[in-house]
Amino acid sequence: MDFAGYRYVAMLVVLIEIAVILMTYRRNPKLAIYVVLLSIVLKGQYLWFGRAIFAWQVASIFGLAYIGSGQIRRTARNAGRALGFMRMSMLLYFIYTISISFPMWLVFSAEGLGNAGTEVNATRILTQLVYFGFVIGLFGLGLRAGRHLTTASLLNAIIIIAALAAYGAILQTLIMHLVGINIFPIIGSDDTTRSAFILGSTFRANSFVGEPKHLGLLMSMGLISYYLTRLFRIPAGGRFAWHKPLAMTAALILSLSTTGIVITAGGIAVASTIFYRRLRASDLAAVSILVGVLLTQVIGSGADFGSSLERQLSKTDLEVQDQSVRDGLLANKSLFVTGTGLGNIHLIAVDHLPATFPLFRDQGYKANSGLFFVVGDSGLIGLLLLVASPFFALQGYARMRRRLAPDQRKEVLASLALLLVSGFSFLLRYDPGYFLFSGFVFTRLALVRQAALGHDPTLVPTAGETRPPHTPPPTPVGTQPV
Repeated sequence: MDFAGYRYVAMLVVLIEIAVILMTYRRNPKLAIYVVLLSIVLKGQYLWFGRAIFAWQVASIFGLAYIGSGQIRRTARNAGRALGFMRMSMLLYFIYTISISFPMWLVFSAEGLGNAGTEVNATRILTQLVYFGFVIGLFGLGLRAGRHLTTASLLNAIIIIAALAAYGAILQTLIMHLVGINIFPIIGSDDTTRSAFILGSTFRANSFVGEPKHLGLLMSMGLISYYLTRLFRIPAGGRFAWHKPLAMTAALILSLSTTGIVITAGGIAVASTIFYRRLRASDLAAVSILVGVLLTQVIGSGADFGSSLERQLSKTDLEVQDQSVRDGLLANKSLFVTGTGLGNIHLIAVDHLPATFPLFRDQGYKANSGLFFVVGDSGLIGLLLLVASPFFALQGYARMRRRLAPDQRKEVLASLALLLVSGFSFLLRYDPGYFLFSGFVFTRLALVRQAALGHDPTLVPTAGETRPPHTPPPTPVGTQPV
């Protein structure tokens, strides 16, 4: 039995989030940004007006205004060539995606593809442009967030949100098994509620985040963020903070999210490989023992949950949506390079859905993975522009690292790790939060570089940054939680 009143609770939460954002964005932008981050990860908390309305989309309007105001130029002026390219590659991705969309809308409209629910029309074009505008606004919001938050405070915010959701998942599972009531049902697009089961028998936790896969994604970001705080010696909740990764690991398993488990393992592996000199043997041993014990106990129990977890972990195929998008692009090589424009990929991918799969034939859809999502909209050109951004960030660090004080280096490395890991997660599962992180990391790196140069524009090196600046002792950039 599902708690029928939950939809009203979710609506109240969204209204409170919107109110807080509107009241605090200018006076206390730090609080507004925290609420935006909360809204992004709470995918099940939205208002339904024919389309889902999230609180972060309201804040994205402020992000668009920030980009349009030109205020970012003050930060970008002394950011250096590499960081300038980092920001420019992201902006070019936005520009290219919109530019390619208009001719593709004309082409697909002329060909008359689709049906009454999927054809190219004014409503679909407007919907796609508005949503993509929200994504661009998130990038702008991240640019501003970097002026008010440190990487440490952002990581700690992610950890706190994930830990709260994890305890919600544990409580939800206990109540479900004890009294048979699901306190956090999934709210569907038709305003109905339902519980999540595998094969109608094994319950999957979703907490107040949304669907089980959404919970898995949040747990992966929480666990990776906690790991990064350990990797870079950033305080994360004091001596009793160990309960957070324990709760998040339990919630990740209870969600039965294959993607969440893969992103957690892969994200930690990516961070460990790139920053291998900072590894702590004690951390690796603790993680290995913890995961080993939990998996052994659950899988070895022989219960339905254990067998369901085994089946989830053994899944290696792409989801049906991703497979159809991939096959549709491979069958149209030119579109694989240029992209099909915003919202058009389903017009060619629908022909590659399995005959036994009834969903999505009469509604537009895209891939779930960020990789095929981006390629479907803007092709390999758009994907290359998007993935170039983190590499320019790495290049920017390589050029500034000799000028950084220890605290500054910690800030930069933690920022880079967050960007790279969130990029890895994005490619596996599309999440607009990646654009917020990208803007945030650009500003943080630019501010650290300016601090290392003494905030004096005359000290900015020439192209290639080979002229050593004559600077006073660098001003440390705070890495303590705000």
